[in-house]
Amino acid sequence: MNNIKMIISIWNNLFMEFKALKIFVEIVRSQGFSQAAERLFLTQPAVSKAIGQLESELGCELFKKGKAGRKRDIRLTYLGEQIYQHALIILDEQKKITDTIQQIQSLQKGKLTLGLPPLGSVLFSSLIALFHQKYPEIELNFLEVGANGIEQAILAKTVDVGILLGELKPVFNSIPVVNSSLCLLSVSNSIWKGRTTVSLAELKTQDFLFYDDSFSLNNMITEAAHQAGFVPHVICKSSQWDFIAKMVESGMGIALLPELYCNKLDPSKFNISILQEPSLNWTLSMAWDSTVSMSAATRAWLNIIEDNRQLIHL
Repeated sequence: MNNIKMIISIWNNLFMEFKALKIFVEIVRSQGFSQAAERLFLTQPAVSKAIGQLESELGCELFKKGKAGRKRDIRLTYLGEQIYQHALIILDEQKKITDTIQQIQSLQKGKLTLGLPPLGSVLFSSLIALFHQKYPEIELNFLEVGANGIEQAILAKTVDVGILLGELKPVFNSIPVVNSSLCLLSVSNSIWKGRTTVSLAELKTQDFLFYDDSFSLNNMITEAAHQAGFVPHVICKSSQWDFIAKMVESGMGIALLPELYCNKLDPSKFNISILQEPSLNWTLSMAWDSTVSMSAATRAWLNIIEDNRQLIHL
């Protein structure tokens, strides 16, 4: 915090000098003292005074002397042209400093709401902990539902950023985070025992354990099944994958789950076969509404994801 206060103090001391440079640049851009004064909501005498003080500090004239009684010309002297180019760079850096200070100050408090599917809190637990370590004053909230529910929440502006599945609507921007093949999860003594791959058409007579209706994974599997010529016979729906796995273990039915999840299960209790013909993938993206102004907390969260993707795991 002391470093931040020091930066702000230095910044305040430089403010007046930056103001003079802004006036100088605006005169050049608008091609006149009066025009610059109008655009900057200043009086013309104030503009002239600021340029006079700037010239005095720099020890040179910025504008050529006027003709026919005009006190000033809007044409730059040679030194004025050089200083103008440097002023553009300085003011650009000034904006970056201002943006940085505002971002740091805004991260001293605030709220970030994340939309995470089941397993999301586990997948991102290390990154969530890292975010809290860096920004302890930001309140974290979570909406834990399927991707359909998260998409609706982002569009309703009740969630800042969240995990979505598959191809996204044009309104969303995103960062890819996970890509895992879907697998057939069956009980260890099933007819697929020892099978490393299976086609979807082979499953048409099976009882399926599906997910809550807020899960877009349901739509993906159902559409693929229609392409394979059948409608899945769904006997149970749940939002908890661990519960679905338990039902598979009891012999109640089969499930299609990401390989990333299946590989963490006890191999003595289950048979895991990668789904082929067609191959389906659990492709997750951290997404946000591109039409909504992004908060500093959201940007900080996305930066952590981009810099630490290796920490996304079960």
